[in-house]
Amino acid sequence: MPKITIVTLLPGEIEKVIDVCKFSPINSELEIEIIYPQKDVSSHQAGNLKLTKFEDVQELPVPDKSHICFFASPISCDLYRKQAKINVSSLYVHPELAILQLQSDNPFKTKLSDYGLSPCVLEGDAAADLYIEQDRLIYFCDFQQFMQNKKPNFVLLSTNTQFVESLISMDSAHWEHFHPELNYRNLCVGYNNPHRLLLHSQKQLLRLIRIPDSIYDLGGIRYSQQDDSTAYSFFATHYDQYMDHVDYESWVNYVLSWFKQYSSLQLNKILELACGTANFSEQLVNRGYQVYACDNSIDMLHMAAKKAVKPILYYASLTDPIPGRNYQLIICMFDSINYLTQAKQITKTLNEVSLALENGGLFVFDISTLENSLDNFSDVSELYHYSDGLMLHQAWFESVRLMQKSALHFFKKDTIGYCYQYEQHLQRVYFTNELIELIHNSPLKLRAIHSTDTKTNFYPKHLNSIDEKYSRLFFILEKI
Repeated sequence: MPKITIVTLLPGEIEKVIDVCKFSPINSELEIEIIYPQKDVSSHQAGNLKLTKFEDVQELPVPDKSHICFFASPISCDLYRKQAKINVSSLYVHPELAILQLQSDNPFKTKLSDYGLSPCVLEGDAAADLYIEQDRLIYFCDFQQFMQNKKPNFVLLSTNTQFVESLISMDSAHWEHFHPELNYRNLCVGYNNPHRLLLHSQKQLLRLIRIPDSIYDLGGIRYSQQDDSTAYSFFATHYDQYMDHVDYESWVNYVLSWFKQYSSLQLNKILELACGTANFSEQLVNRGYQVYACDNSIDMLHMAAKKAVKPILYYASLTDPIPGRNYQLIICMFDSINYLTQAKQITKTLNEVSLALENGGLFVFDISTLENSLDNFSDVSELYHYSDGLMLHQAWFESVRLMQKSALHFFKKDTIGYCYQYEQHLQRVYFTNELIELIHNSPLKLRAIHSTDTKTNFYPKHLNSIDEKYSRLFFILEKI
């Protein structure tokens, strides 16, 4: 796992940088360092971050394959350039476009062709005179022609600052900013809408914990930019209201009773995967347990962090390595497992859970069954009224592929009229026997399958037709 360093030369940025690091995985192997020029940061809550003061820009680290470095913002980078008396280029990467902004007095000597990239330039742009391989340049008469003919490996070179700024101002939340000559990335903290930029910066930082891609690996960068269809964004604000019918206390009682029934361990340390706004974990914290919780939605984690009583929160997906060991109980509730639409993803999750559990510990998860999809989520449309707008929830069930689709259309009240937001979610409906086979091939042992409708343990003698009889099933697995 790489070391990550974030450099800020602006005193007012450090608090924003700490916020960006807020949900970083709790992992002793991950080191995140903030380098700053202030003499006193005692008023800031740095958590498990390492804070390092520096006196001279010459002290800034030089990144390598195991050391990823960021400037906190373009302003911090500009201050560095002035103090170090150098000019550096900027590479902006969008899912649909890549732009390399060159400085008029700074020749760019890196051969982009060595990285499988094709340098492009618009006729009349001085960038053509600054690039080392002028015979490799692809010329376009104007930007429209470039856009009509661009390919994924094209990089548009330009010295026109206003032109570049106008492009990156559009869809700003999907651009990544790099300084290739320094091998530094840029978090762009403090620009535009603060909350939106905070989310963007957090996602950029946290993606690197998973995929430490090269600055010139456009394909890898764009892959990491892809929005995860299972990560709730705007809906996070309304999630608790949407789920207000759930009796969380009863759910917790069921899980704790199963733990007492199937494990001989003393329960203390618990992890909730896919915690959402952490309502389930909140109940456990209130009962005195040491609780950790993670989710793949930054927006959900922000809502969870606002609660007076909350677990220790961090960002992770269901298939990510679990940063911790010796949990007595790991839980995954509210059919989150169904979001793993490939069997190999479930296998990966089971393996990671096994590594994190104490011997004798339990993994408890629930699934939405075939009965639930057929009865409750097949060609259904529901309209929800909120104080800030309307949400249309549409659901379809594809019986051939056993896929449950949901679309969320939100019409948010604006100054004049409404703005439109959209999310789509995909779940796979698993048959019980499919999951049993996957569990049998994992390091974990299946102890029981339950429903809240009866005290019967269906496994192994009462499996017949339970997929059609019960809308939700709970699986209890043990590490032995």
